[in-house]
Amino acid sequence: MKIDNIQLHSFLRSQDITYFHHANTVATAISFIRNGGLISRSDIERLGAFQTKQESDPEDKQYDVWGDVFLDTVDLHGFFPRQNLYGPVLFKFNIDFLLHENLDIWITKTNPMFWIPKMSSNERYFQNMSDILLNWNNFDRQRKMITIRKPYHPVLFKYLVEIVLDDPGVKIYDETILYDVAHTSLSIELNNVQLPLTLLTKRRCGGCFCQDNYLKQLTIEKLISLFLTPQHKHWRN
Repeated sequence: MKIDNIQLHSFLRSQDITYFHHANTVATAISFIRNGGLISRSDIERLGAFQTKQESDPEDKQYDVWGDVFLDTVDLHGFFPRQNLYGPVLFKFNIDFLLHENLDIWITKTNPMFWIPKMSSNERYFQNMSDILLNWNNFDRQRKMITIRKPYHPVLFKYLVEIVLDDPGVKIYDETILYDVAHTSLSIELNNVQLPLTLLTKRRCGGCFCQDNYLKQLTIEKLISLFLTPQHKHWRN
């Protein structure tokens, strides 16, 4: 349910939450950059832009969140000692857009990927600020997803602070260094839309299993879908 943006901003500041985060693949991130903001999966489809598939796509359509934009209150790559499951590109935004933008904000109590038809609205979303104040700490951090409800246009780049790119430390087919190719692809797109290249930074990990996971747990096909673009000779999706 819609939350009062001003009250939410004040509450988040009281919880030392000053940034929102959105992770995605390199190919989908490029569609965001070209269109000037985060876009819902529904709107990317409507615009004819490219996006990689997500396991949650069927549930997103079933539960009417296909047109929403999702944000985390924490960088999950740092919150957990592993890579972000949605992709190696992390967009980081100042929460001050809550004070200035007319956007409908809802907050989930669990990822829609795990919803079932019989769940009530109260089980799916915080209902109001009273619900948040009373129950915020009763739900795991990763389950509380900030939802921009059906914006129908690109959002938030005015408040973009940083774009963080994972370095998987992996080379495929003895020639393609995934980080280098991904960094070059993103840099070209940022330059094309005159966004400063200083926005793009390399993730620095300490005590994290991300590189080990990228190397040992993900198939080449999965790595390609995360780090390459449809224009690359090794692309598969």
